[in-house]
Amino acid sequence: MGLRDYVFNNLGRKLVSLCLASLIWFNVWSVDRKEPRLLESPFGSLLSKQGAELVTGEFAQIPIAIVTLAQDTRAFRLDARQAKVILRGERGLLIRLTAKDIQVVVDLTDLANARKTDTNTNLIIRPVRARSPDGITVLRVEPSTVLVEPISLPEPTAKSTEKDE
Repeated sequence: MGLRDYVFNNLGRKLVSLCLASLIWFNVWSVDRKEPRLLESPFGSLLSKQGAELVTGEFAQIPIAIVTLAQDTRAFRLDARQAKVILRGERGLLIRLTAKDIQVVVDLTDLANARKTDTNTNLIIRPVRARSPDGITVLRVEPSTVLVEPISLPEPTAKSTEKDE
């Protein structure tokens, strides 16, 4: 068999396999880039609108940051580490937006007024807030609340600097 026979043998199957592999690669690549997924009707482009077009986009897997007081030396464990944020804004702004432009925050600066899930546990319910650039509106954050568990870190022991003589 010559090289020509290897190339043209089952050519249809080879082309279909190449197309499927390309589609799978593109799907995985686009999910990994953490770009917004525009949530719009497939017929939206057929209906022309005058002026700025507002669209809805979704960012998944945005890390949740914790804001605490500087003197608070405790560590905290959250029941969710990432959030999904649904935004609304002009198409051009939303397409240029990256995951780094969105901040998802749990504010733990006022733990004295925090609501506990149970009096027997240290679990505290706190709201999750998202911040976005100007011109972009946050519609929803999932999860909207997280369970926070304060963890006391052990006190560091002082090392002896005296040498035995």
